[in-house]
Amino acid sequence: MKSASFRRLSGQRFRTFLSVLRTSSPTIRKHKEKKTMLISQIKEKQLTDELIDRLLYQGIEDTGERADCILVLGSTKASNYRVPKAVQAYKDGRAGKIMLCGGVIREYPEGAATEAEHMEKTALALGVSKEDIILENSSENTIENILFALIELQRAFWLNKVKRVLLVTTACHMRRSLSIARYLFPAHISVIPCPANDTYTRRDNWMTTPEGIMRAKSESMNLIRCVQNGVFPDFEI
Repeated sequence: MKSASFRRLSGQRFRTFLSVLRTSSPTIRKHKEKKTMLISQIKEKQLTDELIDRLLYQGIEDTGERADCILVLGSTKASNYRVPKAVQAYKDGRAGKIMLCGGVIREYPEGAATEAEHMEKTALALGVSKEDIILENSSENTIENILFALIELQRAFWLNKVKRVLLVTTACHMRRSLSIARYLFPAHISVIPCPANDTYTRRDNWMTTPEGIMRAKSESMNLIRCVQNGVFPDFEI
C-alpha cells in the first residue's frame, strides 16, 4: 500500500506536470521562448518532469499513414501492449504485413520461446494471418531489432521497394527507437511512429508511481547515452 506521503508527492508531481503542459500552449509560447539544449549535454540531475516529457514524448505523433510493413520491437511484455497496437493497425488496413522482432529466449506460461515467437502466438490469436507475419528471431536489443529488421525487409520485399514502415513500441521507448531507425534505415524509407501505451509509462501517468518514474528516468538516460556513444546524431529538444 502506498504511504500518505507518497500519495501527496505523486499528487504534487502530477499537478506540476499538468501545469507545465498548460503553460506550453501555443498562446503562451509566443510570449516566452523555450530554452533548448542538446541531448548530449543533459545530466541526470537535470531530469525534471518537464525535461523528461520533452525527451521522451514531445512531438511524437502517429500520422495515420499507410505503410509497407508494421515493425514491432521486442520486450518481455511486448505481447501485452505492442502486439495489440500492431494488430489494430493491421486490421485498419495500414499495412499488410507485420514483422515481430526479438530473439531473446524467455520463459512464458506456455513454455520457453523467443520474444518474436511469443508475439506471433498473440498475433495469430488476435486474427492475423500466419502468411502476413514475418519473424525476426535473432536480435537481442533495440539496436539489433532495427538492424536485423532491415535484413528481413530485404528478404520479404527488397529494400528498394519499401517506402514506409510503421514502428510499434511503447510510448516511453519510442524516441530512442525512432531515432535509431531513422538513422540506420535507408533515406528513402520513412519511419512512422505508432506508440503503444503500457500500464506505467503513458505520457499522462508516468510521474504518478515509483515504477513509472524509475522507468522514465532510466529510458531518458538510455537516450542520452545513445547520443553520447554515437548510436545516432545529437539533436536539440
